[in-house]
Amino acid sequence: MNSKRMGGVYVVEFAITALVLFTLLFGALEMGRLYFTVNVLSESVRRGARLAAVCNIQDPVILRRAMFNTAANTGPSSLIASLSTANLNLIYMDANGAVIASPNDLVNATGFAAIRYVQLQVTNFSFNLLIPGFSGVFILPTFRSTAPRESLGRQPDPTVTPGITPC
Repeated sequence: MNSKRMGGVYVVEFAITALVLFTLLFGALEMGRLYFTVNVLSESVRRGARLAAVCNIQDPVILRRAMFNTAANTGPSSLIASLSTANLNLIYMDANGAVIASPNDLVNATGFAAIRYVQLQVTNFSFNLLIPGFSGVFILPTFRSTAPRESLGRQPDPTVTPGITPC
């Protein structure tokens, strides 16, 4: 056999093998990136629900801190660039789990006094694949975490001067 022709066969075999190898390599990297994203989203909702249970109602700092940003940073998440406050939904619920329509209402028993649970949800989060040749966008399922009500940023004794809130 001619060794010059055999060199061409090796190149073709390498091209086919490399295609499969690099597809598997990028697939493994994408799975790791997907697991990281899922972990960050899970921790974001847990962290946000905890902050909402102890911070003032509808404080915008809650959503920014839940995304691992500083209180003053109004941009996207510092860990996942495509996560923004538009993906986060903060819900206040009563003892039966029904959504409270006006949690800021301090007068009626259907407002602030009825809050028993705080829930934070991440909805409509899209995950973009970075595998060459296999581009696609997946909408991840809704992530949610519910925490029992704590202080909600209020002091029980009006004579006590509020301290530094954890927000």
